[in-house]
Order: sequence, then structure tokens, then C-alpha cells
Amino acid sequence: MSQPPWTMPTGTTHQPQLKVYNSLTRSKVPFVPIQPGHISWYACGPTVYDDSHLGHARNYVTTDIIRRILRDYFGFKIRFVMNTTDIDDKIILRARQRHLYDEYKKNHRYIDDQVRQDAQQAWHYYIQKNLKRIASKDLITPETFDGVIEHTYGDVLAGGSLEPGTKPGDREAKIKMHINTARNAAKALMQDPKLLTPHEFYNRVNDIMCLVLDEQFGSTIRGDDYAVFTKLTKEYEARFFQDMHDLNVMDPDDLVRVTEHGKEIAEFVKKIVDNKMGYRTSDGSVYFDIKAFEAAGYPYARLEPWNRNDKELQADGEGALSQKDATAKRSDADFALWKASKPGEPSWDSEWGPGRPGWHIECSAMASGKLGQQMDIHSGGIDLAFPHHDNELAQSEAFWANHGQWVNYFLHMGHLSIQGSKMSKSLKNFTTIREALHVRKDWTARSLRIVFLLGNWKDGIEITDDMVTEGRNWEDRVDNFFLNAIEAIKNTKSSDERPAGLEEAIQEAAEKVRTALLDSFNTPIAMNTISQLINTYNGAKKSELTAGDHRRVGLFVTRLVNIFGLNGSEPADTEQVGWKGIEIPDAAKEFVYPLAKMRDELRQAAIAKSITAEKVQEIVTTSPTSLEEPASSGRPRPSYARALSEFSRAALQATSSPAAMESSPDLNKQILALCDRVRDIDLWQLDIYLEDRENAPALVRPVTEGLKAARREKEDKARQKEEARKQREREAQEKLQKAKLDPREMFKPPHQTEYSAWDDDGVPTTARNGTPLTASRVKKLKKEWEAQRKAHEKYLATLPTLVPNGPDSPSATR
Repeated sequence: MSQPPWTMPTGTTHQPQLKVYNSLTRSKVPFVPIQPGHISWYACGPTVYDDSHLGHARNYVTTDIIRRILRDYFGFKIRFVMNTTDIDDKIILRARQRHLYDEYKKNHRYIDDQVRQDAQQAWHYYIQKNLKRIASKDLITPETFDGVIEHTYGDVLAGGSLEPGTKPGDREAKIKMHINTARNAAKALMQDPKLLTPHEFYNRVNDIMCLVLDEQFGSTIRGDDYAVFTKLTKEYEARFFQDMHDLNVMDPDDLVRVTEHGKEIAEFVKKIVDNKMGYRTSDGSVYFDIKAFEAAGYPYARLEPWNRNDKELQADGEGALSQKDATAKRSDADFALWKASKPGEPSWDSEWGPGRPGWHIECSAMASGKLGQQMDIHSGGIDLAFPHHDNELAQSEAFWANHGQWVNYFLHMGHLSIQGSKMSKSLKNFTTIREALHVRKDWTARSLRIVFLLGNWKDGIEITDDMVTEGRNWEDRVDNFFLNAIEAIKNTKSSDERPAGLEEAIQEAAEKVRTALLDSFNTPIAMNTISQLINTYNGAKKSELTAGDHRRVGLFVTRLVNIFGLNGSEPADTEQVGWKGIEIPDAAKEFVYPLAKMRDELRQAAIAKSITAEKVQEIVTTSPTSLEEPASSGRPRPSYARALSEFSRAALQATSSPAAMESSPDLNKQILALCDRVRDIDLWQLDIYLEDRENAPALVRPVTEGLKAARREKEDKARQKEEARKQREREAQEKLQKAKLDPREMFKPPHQTEYSAWDDDGVPTTARNGTPLTASRVKKLKKEWEAQRKAHEKYLATLPTLVPNGPDSPSATR
């Protein structure tokens, strides 16, 4: 099924070559804004009922990258509107569950028999509801759970699908999630109550208890008790924006919340009904009439018409608390504009009775309220295309009823996947942004953004080791470039006599970047172009480059990383070369720079084998070594001042050692060892690295993830090499021990007890039970005997006191 026609906007633009991939056409089309030089943009924001994860980061960081490119590279003025969904089915369920569970825990502070009984019943109910392959007749207990699961879901756990012949995906991921939830609860139920605190027990049975408590008591919560719901949403909205700030994502120009626009949304719904494209049902709900909409000449499902009959997607779009009676609707595909509130759900007054907005109508009403009857860009994650965005389009067109194009360009960001499934709150297969940045520290805001820039914004990304390595290598390359360029700018004398050596390379890179970004924001090519320019710079003869060369290439790269949001809030039109994180902390400079200078002088003298005690004392005493922190009690903590003073002290002590006083070469070795130690241990643990260079002072730089990874790789190789050496030694020792055994004794007790008679060489002839050995068996044993004879002779040859072919050697008996 093909998409309906899309109307190309008319008008003019200062960027006529810019094309964007438009989900409304599934192709790249020219970008022409409604108002020249200006962009109106609405982005679907978070549903705030839990912490945001890396999948959300993929959407919001990528959106931020495109927003920055349009603003800072192409020069558009943008009005960026974003919503937070602070009321919908997921929020209602989560808020009620959390409220009821908190009340339950308050009333049951200790894990007594009643609590354990409640948890056991909830556990059975959870399994019955979510793990359908386990029949209710199966007598499953926490103790038998793993065995039953292996029998009923072993194929899914092994990577198979629920339906043979299909590819496993989200449904299988959800089953695994339910199994893990039930398993964690089972472990808590089996655990000795004395070994679990109430907090630990309640955490492990959280999901199963919340499900049952909500089904039993959810309807008792008053619809006007908004605090039950806003307590949850305010908390997670604040946490969401903190996560966004940590990721260097710009705030929206306008933030709209559903709970603040209830009246406007109800009026929006009323107009759709007045336009004969919505209808009220007997329970007070209002539904969108798809048949009437299409009969009026409007196409439904502009984005994904092939999914319009997907029952699973439709049900997911309607929410878990939606009306289950399909007969109330004129058509199964009709979706809720306004939901009559049931007991336990928040409500607002309307002409149809107490109710609340449907999910899709929220964005239609708020976006139209802010941006009017047409906008340039609407964006969100690709999972929202159908039904959410398709329903938004239908509702808005029914509201405006002008047969116009409500959205000109729909941009959908690709998923972030893990093991084949999208990262999702509902699947619980996610790492939260704050956990990734601040707890596990797997990522920084920059490293995550780099990975997204290396992939196309509309394509899915799966986190792999190769992807992480590629991102880290790119960041290290730029780190090193900035360090070298900044130093070169400082040390190269200004001269206008020589022609610019890199101007052509910079111009070529600029053209490639522009071509890439005009081609629907092709950041992978732009990032690769930056790498190529850096390679050209690194390969150029520095003696042939002017200070202007270093500065021009440095500014070109700096401005691009600033545009991409890789350098905090630094402006695109900067005159400052470099990005944050390449300088050591200010607190370290007064200690580390003198230390580095002192170390350079000592190290160069030691390498030249010209070190003397007098030379050491001269270098150390002319360096500032008295800047030391006050002594602390207990074990001294590493500090910049201590690193400087201890290095100075150790260098002076080396000159007074007996070995150094007797031998200058020994002093050279000691000084070099001290230089290595302060670089590899003392400063490294302070997150500072001294990068030694030929014919130049050591480069003082912070320890980056790339440097850490390189050190881990080096240490792993050294460890593997050492393990291989030890293994060779063990094998050689085993071989030696085996070779010591005289072949005439190898088949006799105590070495072997299978035989009862032997020939003169010690080769067995009779089994232990007296049965003669077969000829083939004797032949095989003689072959083993011969191999041992040769090994034994080699062993004897290593012993000078014995004669290998003496009367007692095995060869002499042959």
C-alpha cells in the first residue's frame, strides 16, 4: 500500500540545495520552510513515568544535532516546541501502582506470614497473566519455577521465537522480561526471611505486587486526587530535563504539558465532532471516525498506510486502560479522542462528562495551539509513526478542515537496539541515562553523541563493541589533533612569507562537509571528512606550515564539533581552537607543569647517559618543590602537590644510594625508572598523562577513555604473553618429569597396574587377569615404549655425570 501524495511547499529559501528525508514520502525532498529563513518545529517529548534510557537519548540527542545543524550551520531561526505527556494510561497505571504499594508497605512494615502469603498469591497471578504457556493446572512453586520455565519457554530463552518460522523480536523480549520478574520474586519467596530486609524483599516483589494491588484497589482512587498522579510526573519530568542537560541537549523554546491544556484539548475535540469526523459513545467517550474522515476526502495513515489494520499497534496506541467493548465504536480502527474516566482515573469536566484526553489528541491540540494550521517539521522516534503520528495528522486535518498539509516534513529518528530489540521501558531492557553517565560511566555526553553522529539519524543503531571502539577512536583522534594544533599555534612564529600549506585541504573538506549536510544531514560523511583532514594535517611537514595553517585547520574542526554539540554550549563562530577536556584541571597546573618540566630535563639527561648526582641536584633545586599540601592523618591521599614533592624527593634520594654513587649508569636507570613511575602511576591515578615525544617536551594531557582503553589493551597483551610463557614452562616441566621415567618401568607398578607380565624391555605381554595381550595391542605399546625411550635418552643427555649409552641405559639393553 503506497503513501498518499505529498505537496511540496512553495516559497523561497536561502538554502535551496538542502534536502531532508521526509517520512511522508520515504524519500529525500527539497526543504522549503513556510516562512523564509524560519522553521516551526514540534517534537514529541517524553512520557514521564520512569527514568529516561539510552534509547531516549538516541532520539533527543539526534534531534538536537539536526536542530543545531539547521540553526548554526544553515542559519535558520527555529521555534522549537516540545511536549511532556504527563497524563496517559501508562502514567495512570504507574502512579496508582506506586501509590498503592507505598500504602501497603506503610501498613506492613515487616515481612510477616501475611505479606509472604500476599506475595505468593500475587506471584501466581502474575505468571497466569503474563506467561500463558504455563497452564493453570501446572502446580508451579518458587522451587520448581526454573524447571517449569525450561520446559515451557526453553526455546524462547535459547533465542527462538514464540511462533515457529518467525524472527524473534519485542514479543520474545517481553516474555524474557516477565520470566526475569517472576524469577526474582521466586528467589525472594524462597529466601530465608531472616536474610532479607523488608526493603530488599519489597524491591524484589515490586512488579508482581503492584499488578495485583492495582487490579484490586486501583478503582478506589478518586479521579480528582491529582496529587497521586502529579507526584510521579513532576519527579520524572525534572529528572528527564536533568538528563537532557547532562547530554548537552538544548531546552525547547516552548514546553507544553497535557495537564495544563485540558480545556483547550476538549475544545479541539469538540470542533472535530462538529466537523462530523468524531462521535460520542454511550459511556461518554469520543472517538475519531476514520470512515467519515476518508469520505470527506482525507487520506488516513499518511506515514504508514500498510500498518493501518495492525491490531497490535492499534491496541498499543489506545493504551491498557482503554474501552474493551469494541461494539461501542463504529469501526474497530477508530481511536479515542476523549476517554470517559473510569473509577481510579483522573478526570476533567467536559460536555461529554468527566474524562481525559486520548494520547494522540494531546499533541494535535498543543502543537496546533502553538504553531497553527501548518508547521515545517514534526519529529519523534520511529516507533511513533503509526498509530500516534498518523492519528495526529488525521485529527489535525479534521480540526482545520481545509484540506491543507498540517505537517510538511516528518523526521523520525532511528531506534537504539540491544540484542535485536529496541531499547524500551516496557521491555525493561534498558540502561538509564544517569546510570550510563554517572554510575557505570560507560559513556560521556560527548562519546554518546559521537556514536550517534557516526550513524545516520534515521537508521537504527545497535550498540556493539566495534561501534564503541569506532567512536572512541574518533574522539581520541580529535583530542590528539587539538593538543598538537594548540601547541603548534603557540610555538610557530607568525610569518606571511610562506604560502598557506593546508588551504586547499581545508577548502576541500569544507565542500565535502557542506555536500554531506545538504544531503539530509549526512553526519557520517561529515565526521569522516573531519578525520581525513586531521590525517592530512598529521601527515604534513610541520616545518612547512605557518601559524595560520595550524590555526585555520584548528578553527575549522572546532567550529564543526561546536555545531554538532560536542563542546558544551560553545558557539559555532568561535575563535578559540579546541574543545573542553583537553586541558588538565586548573588546580593541577601549578604542580604538574613544573613536575613535567623537571621530569623532561632529568629524562633527557638519563637517556643521553649524562646524568650525575650534581646534575640531578641542579635540576631539582631550581624547580618549585615546596608547594605541598598540609600533612594528613592516616594514609596519604594522592594529590598534585604530593606527586611533585615525592618525585623531587625520590630523585634526590637516588643520588645518595650506594649503587648510584659507585656507578653513573645505575643512576641513569634509577632516574628513568622514576620518570616512568610518575608517568604511569602517580599522575595516571590523578587522571593526568605525560605523553613522551621525541625531541620535544612531554605532552601534558588528561587521561581519556581512549588512553585507558589503550592501556588495558597493552596490559591484556602483556598478561596473555606472561600466561603463555608460564604455560610453556609448565608444559616443559611436565615433559621433563615424564622424560625422567625409564621406559623399562613405565608399564609397571606404581605407574600402571593393568599388566602382570613384561618382556626384558618392560613391554607388557600379559594383562592383569593373566590373559595374553593381542599382537596389535603389544605393537601399540611398543610404539609408546619407543617414544619414551627417545625422550628419556634426551633427558639423560642433559645430565653430564651420566653416560647416555652406558650399561644402565635403555638403549644398551636393545
